[in-house]
Amino acid sequence: MDGLATDDAAFASRVARLDANALLRAQGGRLWAMLPIGVLAVRDLAGGLDEAVYRAGDLSEGRVQARPASEWRGRLPQPPWEAVETVPAADIAAIDRQAADALRQRRGQGTGDRRLRDALLDHVTLRVEHEGAQYAVELRLVVALMRMGFLGENPVRVLRAGRRVGLAAAHGGVWDRERGLPLL
Repeated sequence: MDGLATDDAAFASRVARLDANALLRAQGGRLWAMLPIGVLAVRDLAGGLDEAVYRAGDLSEGRVQARPASEWRGRLPQPPWEAVETVPAADIAAIDRQAADALRQRRGQGTGDRRLRDALLDHVTLRVEHEGAQYAVELRLVVALMRMGFLGENPVRVLRAGRRVGLAAAHGGVWDRERGLPLL
C-alpha cells in the first residue's frame, strides 16, 4: 500500500466495516471519520496521506484516491481540547456490555430494533461535572470507541472542545456530533 501506513489502513478498514462510503479526512496530523451513528472518530495519522478527503472503502482496499474537499460535511472539534475527567477503561467496557445486554433483553417486546438502538445511542450514560459545568456523554460515544477498537488498558479521558464532548482512549478518540448554533 504505497503512501498508506498500516495503522491508517486498519482505521479505514474499521470505518469501512460500518460504512464503506464513509468519508475520511486527513488534516493536521490526524485522520478523521464520520461514523454512521453520528460520531467523529479520530486517530493520529501514521503515514504519508496528503491532507485531503478519502473514501473509507478505497483506503481499506489500498486505493489512495483523494476526493474533492467539498464532499466533507461538518466541523471538526476546535482546539484547545481539555480533559475534564478520566474513567477507568473497565468501566467503559462495562457500559458497552450493559447496553448490549439491554438491547438483547428488549428485542421483540413491541419496539422495533432500529428505534430501540437509536434510543439507546441517545441515552446519556455518564454525566461529568468540571468547574461548575456539566458534560453529558451519550452511549453513542462509548459504542463508537468500542467498535473502532480504541479502548486499551489506560483510563479513558473525557474531553471537551467548546460545547462538544469526546472520549480519548489508548488507540484513538471519538467526538459527539455538532449540535448547531446555541440558542440565545
